[in-house]
Amino acid sequence: MKYTDRKQFLYDPEIFKLSDTQTALVIHAEAVKKFSPKPLPKFMEVDRRSTKYDSLWHVSLDDRTVFSRVLDIPAIITKERPDWRLTKVGIVPQQKHKFWLANLLLQQIDYFPVRGDMVYYDGYRHMIINTVLEPNAFWQQTNVWLGMVCETVIPAEGDARPLINLGTAAPAEIMQTRPLPEV
Repeated sequence: MKYTDRKQFLYDPEIFKLSDTQTALVIHAEAVKKFSPKPLPKFMEVDRRSTKYDSLWHVSLDDRTVFSRVLDIPAIITKERPDWRLTKVGIVPQQKHKFWLANLLLQQIDYFPVRGDMVYYDGYRHMIINTVLEPNAFWQQTNVWLGMVCETVIPAEGDARPLINLGTAAPAEIMQTRPLPEV
């Protein structure tokens, strides 16, 4: 999504032009660049122009997800403790991450992350589940926010555990046969 498409996150342009606001935005953007991991996380914007896109769950209904663009964006990443859930396949962790993005950098690349977009980081593909402005992200008493947090989760890859030995067939792949009735 383009940066200016989210009207609720915009603020008075006159406050944005003030020198102390500009200085704060530049200092925050430099700090995010300095402390972001190398290689940078890749933010993959899901193509919402597709006719097969669910606006409620923010997922693509096609066989393959189509990305309109892939952007390398500096971010400060914090990991939370995994939330362990009991499912049909056993106890499965739900790993959550938070990506702190700088306002100035998002403006420069004209991107605003929304639910359903993907982030490739640390060998996993994360899905953005929420985009929020933290209370400590605002510059003094203005409405100008310095950074935002993208809350992500590593989505489950399916209902099956990975096979330990790829040479053996999974139980679902083993053909269940019964002896043929004798005629």
